[in-house]
Amino acid sequence: MTQSVQLPAGAIVVTGACGGIGNELVNMFAEKGREVVAISRPGKEVKLRKNNVSPIHALHADLCDKSSIAGLASRVKLVLQGRPISALVNTAGIVTPLQPLKDFNAEMLMDNFAVNTIAPAILACGLSGEMVDGARVLNFSSRAALLTLPGLSAYCMSKHALRSITRSLQLELPDHIAVGSLIPGEVDTGMQGDLRMPDAEVFPLVQFFRKNVGSLIPAAVAANFIYWVLFCTDSTDFARDGAWYIYDTSHHQQWICQGDSFDYPEP
Repeated sequence: MTQSVQLPAGAIVVTGACGGIGNELVNMFAEKGREVVAISRPGKEVKLRKNNVSPIHALHADLCDKSSIAGLASRVKLVLQGRPISALVNTAGIVTPLQPLKDFNAEMLMDNFAVNTIAPAILACGLSGEMVDGARVLNFSSRAALLTLPGLSAYCMSKHALRSITRSLQLELPDHIAVGSLIPGEVDTGMQGDLRMPDAEVFPLVQFFRKNVGSLIPAAVAANFIYWVLFCTDSTDFARDGAWYIYDTSHHQQWICQGDSFDYPEP
């Protein structure tokens, strides 16, 4: 696996820190000696590992709430007390409720957009002044950013919007900040559990997600891919057109450890 680190020194801010991928990343970054600000939902705690060598600052924020989003960047700055930021990793996301668009009300739609779209944009802009030369913003995309699927209307709409926001940030943030996006694939997380729960009459794709359980990528494997993209790609490649895609075999040899294999088929 490529070990040359391109990401400059500085703290890393992670949203969705109590979830499967987010929690893996928080611990991985701390194990690598990076100070981490871990943002999670109220009432949820980050599961810390014993071999972390750098501090992890836990913040709780309701990303469905506009006032919480508005004040979050200031809270991060207060925790760091002037120490610079090298990366923002927006892993937080919600996929529920899984139902036809006609069954949504305005509040449900706004919750999806708040977490999946508005929070990444506001946080990136709000923290940009604290970011060092060569800093990076990594947004989590999805195949839903390219498709429109029945029962996933709100999620698809919000991911389409996040794709546009990523491009806007590339064009509008200061030149010393690189902005990229990544599709982590079908990962074994709580979100996948949500996708297996509904009745098929409400969410026709539920049978696909139930059958795909055996092909889910472990969160730790996805975290290795994300670490490589964030830390080890050069700034131009990091901010490439289109999202990094875990199933793209052209880069597997760069981040999969020697002797390991990636045996998770693209759905």
